[in-house]
Amino acid sequence: MSLICPVCGKNLIKSGRSAVCASGHSFDYAKSGYLNLLLNSPGIHGDDKDMVKARTRFLQSGAYAFLRERLRQLSAGCNIAADLGCGEGYYTSALEAEERYGFDLSKDALKHAAKNDLSGQYTVASIFHLPLADSSCDMVLTCFAPLAAAEIRRILKPGGKFIFVTPGPRHLYEMKEILYEHPYENTVEPADTGMPCIHEETISAEQTVSNQALLDLFMMTPYAWKTEKTGTDRLSEAGDIRITCEFVIRIYAADH
Repeated sequence: MSLICPVCGKNLIKSGRSAVCASGHSFDYAKSGYLNLLLNSPGIHGDDKDMVKARTRFLQSGAYAFLRERLRQLSAGCNIAADLGCGEGYYTSALEAEERYGFDLSKDALKHAAKNDLSGQYTVASIFHLPLADSSCDMVLTCFAPLAAAEIRRILKPGGKFIFVTPGPRHLYEMKEILYEHPYENTVEPADTGMPCIHEETISAEQTVSNQALLDLFMMTPYAWKTEKTGTDRLSEAGDIRITCEFVIRIYAADH
């Protein structure tokens, strides 16, 4: 196990239902299998149960399966991989690495991840303060989560790679045509990783989704909290529609 103690920084070793370090600090695994290494964090939490259920239902529809498969291909040959902001582990579980680690703030999401991916290690932790040693990972993935550039550089081995996935310009454009009077394309912002970008690609697919899947997808996006009720009402009445799913994948190399 490559996790370190969030108190003293020493290596954690699994002992029964706990993870312990040489200094005697001990952390119990939840019944579902995830580990909570987030210290002194009252009021800090990730996605709630409703968000987790909506995202799980949508991902199980297979609409984003082509992205999951591409990430599996890109992870081939890795020894230790970390997924930052892993949610329910949909992408984490596909990574071809000998050791797979998923980090998120949502206990509800990690409960689902740990139950459905027994070979991965899921941990409650901030992606800006990860319980991983310096230069410990061959690959780091951030998929639709904030960019924790300093931590990513810290935990990557020399020659390791960082995979950053963001929405493409036309991602979910048809949904925005329903929600807004003036739909817009997404802007792909430059990513200040402090590492050279060695590869960039855009992948896309058109998918027909049911109205329930469309509403679940809506709940997964920032549009859910910034769209007026008239827009959400139109979406509820839209029925099945065909949408564009488009993603930009950028790969950076650790040059330290």
